[in-house]
Amino acid sequence: MTAQKKLEQNRLIRYPRFNELHEDILLCQEVTAQAGEPSCMVLEGVTGAGKSTLVKAYAANYPRYEAEDGTRIPIFYAETPSPVTVKGISSHLLAELGDPAAHRGTLQNMNARLIYYLRICEVQLVILDDFHHLIDSETNRILAKVSDWLKVLIKETGIPFLVVGIEDSVERILKANQQLSRLFAVREKLLPFSLSSEAEAKDFKRFLEFAQVKVDKRIQHGLSQDEFVSRMFFATEGVVANIMNLVRFAALLCEKRQEAVITLEVLDLAFNKRLQRHLDKPPNPFSTPLENILVGLSGESNQKTNQGHRRTRSVNEVLTK
Repeated sequence: MTAQKKLEQNRLIRYPRFNELHEDILLCQEVTAQAGEPSCMVLEGVTGAGKSTLVKAYAANYPRYEAEDGTRIPIFYAETPSPVTVKGISSHLLAELGDPAAHRGTLQNMNARLIYYLRICEVQLVILDDFHHLIDSETNRILAKVSDWLKVLIKETGIPFLVVGIEDSVERILKANQQLSRLFAVREKLLPFSLSSEAEAKDFKRFLEFAQVKVDKRIQHGLSQDEFVSRMFFATEGVVANIMNLVRFAALLCEKRQEAVITLEVLDLAFNKRLQRHLDKPPNPFSTPLENILVGLSGESNQKTNQGHRRTRSVNEVLTK
């Protein structure tokens, strides 16, 4: 493992759901080995939930290596190109595998080489990230030829695939191709943190603690723990990328100001610099009166409920128990 990859691994926060999904991926590999048929998996989630980080971390546990008779790639990670065509994705995967002639030959020839390389490299799992690219961004149509091609590839290689994409997009692709859908028995989601139960609120609190350890800066907020959690949840919507973006930038500001701890003032500044425009929220989540924060959380809860997401209970309802 390179020094850069080691650094990335050290920055990871392996929270409970992260570890659970790694176990689910491993189980797919084990079931495939025992049953002799590919046990494939879907992982969906909102943008910033940490899907790519999670699957890249899994792949990093099984790095490619050189054996006496060639390269071995136990876990093959690749991103789905955009725009995607059958020939385009085939050549892209060949290039990622190391084929020097990745972009040459007929489609039939390229497919044959792809199957060959997957076998001789002893690939045990293929991870296809950004699988939502199978929905054409201009026409909103599912690229049926690509999904059919993938179905055939999985059946011919017998290798399980993990496809990763934006929430509900992968499900839509699979519903349009029942034969492909049948291969993906395991359907998982990586959701943002929630305050919908005491257990989930506890997980969010623990993640905030881990985040402070990773940036090597404590947050000195001077609030009750419940109020601090409410404000952090309002500021980040429980999305991992938002949390880390906020805390890392706040830690950087502290370094520049030569301050030992992250204060509410610094968090407020970091939010306005890094998240406010992206999330389209009113500014000052760390100085707005608490009752306004709770009203904002209640409004987000109702909106998510109407969209079919999990309901976020009242912060007071959960945190004061």
